[in-house]
Amino acid sequence: MIFQKALSPAQVSMLVEGNRDTVSGFVLNASDVRGAMTPAALFQAHGLGFPGSPWAGVQPEYLDVLRFSEPPAIYLHAPVTPEFVDRPPFTGTGFTTWNGDGVAPLYFLDEARIPAGAELWRIRTDHPEELLAVYRDVAAGWAVVEGAPLDAPRENIPEIIMGWVAVWDGYRFSADPVKDNTAVVLAALSEPPAGVTGFTRTGRGCWRREVPVGELDDLFELNATCRWQGQPFRITAVGESGDGQRLFRLFYAGHNADTAESLRLNKADAGVYWTVVPETEATDVELVQNTIRGLLPQG
Repeated sequence: MIFQKALSPAQVSMLVEGNRDTVSGFVLNASDVRGAMTPAALFQAHGLGFPGSPWAGVQPEYLDVLRFSEPPAIYLHAPVTPEFVDRPPFTGTGFTTWNGDGVAPLYFLDEARIPAGAELWRIRTDHPEELLAVYRDVAAGWAVVEGAPLDAPRENIPEIIMGWVAVWDGYRFSADPVKDNTAVVLAALSEPPAGVTGFTRTGRGCWRREVPVGELDDLFELNATCRWQGQPFRITAVGESGDGQRLFRLFYAGHNADTAESLRLNKADAGVYWTVVPETEATDVELVQNTIRGLLPQG
């Protein structure tokens, strides 16, 4: 399944030009909305008229959409009430509509790393779709198509608290399965030791090497969770304040807009809420290694 998410110009700039690699929020199966191929129809299908929308009061001349292969299923949800509480045009039925007759299942994606090979497309009325950029993998980051109206992605290494991790030759690397899961891209965030060869530096600021899956010692997807103010969150980044205090960036996984607003969380998109808190305020911190069946050969 290929998922599709609409992105505002600010989101495109932050994601592609900022060379970032996560996605979250309401998404659709791209094949389910083939009939909604104008900006106006896609505006309805993706529910972009939500409170605080960057498109508020505007009918865009074009719409940019991110298309990506299915991420780990643990981050995908059917947004149906009463489990999900959000604002109109969200209906809680698990479906979206457009032009009075189009209908498609709706999904919600907790923040997850973008799968390798994701593509950014621009859609205009009465024009062919235009490919703007491709997310190559966790080590290489984004590449802008020649002539696309985007700045070159800047150097920005990935967060290590989420996404795929491979163990190869006794070392741990951020990773991405590629080539129908027969190979894995390894991303070293600093220059590998002299005895570890075959890596090349990328424009993202990583060192990259591709290896066959059969050479790996282990391969798993990393999910760090906690609770803050009694509510569930996913830890998506770790940093430090100016005084050396360790900080967590948290993605709200409770899917209740009333609760998110009562906690005064930042709203990044429809249903997407986040905050940054000191590590000392987080409770029930758990780091889970999700092994996805079939990706690592059994021997």
